[in-house]
Amino acid sequence: MRWQARKSISSRSAGFGRLALIVAVIAGFLSFASPAQAAVYSTCERYGQYTQGTWTIHNNLWGDNHGPQCLTVDSIKSWYVDANHSGGGVKSYSNTSVRPQTPLSQLNSAGFWYNTSSAPAAGGDNWGWTADLWSTSNQDEIMVFTSWNPGPLGGWGRQVASNVTVGGVRYASVWQADPGWNVLQFIPAQQSNTGTVDASAVWRWAASQNLLRNTTFDTMQFGIEISSTSGVQKRYSLNSYSAWWSNTSGGGSSI
Repeated sequence: MRWQARKSISSRSAGFGRLALIVAVIAGFLSFASPAQAAVYSTCERYGQYTQGTWTIHNNLWGDNHGPQCLTVDSIKSWYVDANHSGGGVKSYSNTSVRPQTPLSQLNSAGFWYNTSSAPAAGGDNWGWTADLWSTSNQDEIMVFTSWNPGPLGGWGRQVASNVTVGGVRYASVWQADPGWNVLQFIPAQQSNTGTVDASAVWRWAASQNLLRNTTFDTMQFGIEISSTSGVQKRYSLNSYSAWWSNTSGGGSSI
């Protein structure tokens, strides 16, 4: 009787095991056939945008003679663009943006962690993943590059520093230009698809070197600046993004 009971339990266990295997196979097929995450927003509008709280994701085709470009947002922390541009000049800067609007004396912390991926580059492709940090009334713009094509990347204007470490990242060079506003460009010694940028450290360093006209930390952005995809549609993805800012007055936000 005990043997029959054990046999019966064993038979049922085998049946349950086969059923579980079938269910697992079906679930695996469905997960493969379905997208990992449904988009919460998509647009092909030139200045289409998606906002959650104080954070906004912009398609931002601000340049002349741009081709088609569509933005797909999976979440406030993840998006991608499908772009088709050719010729010279910047066509777009798709980005995630927030406005701390905090004087330097009250800035506590600001920065972000990123994971990006870019379509395989052809000979005519020209793009760069970069932060854009702005002061009040867009008097100052600090560009902090993370990856780019083609390389090596050189700044424009005059070089104001070389081989400096700011916020734990070594920058091979820092450049300054004046196209009508003050532009600083931080070029890291190595490209990276994953990393952290301490935006508050970058801002403080620039101020300490008397390189800013206005020291109020107004806007923090991160995204991809595209000039050309060689006339072929290509995808550029911010796979994952975490960002934050805080000030001494109790203000702050994070995603």
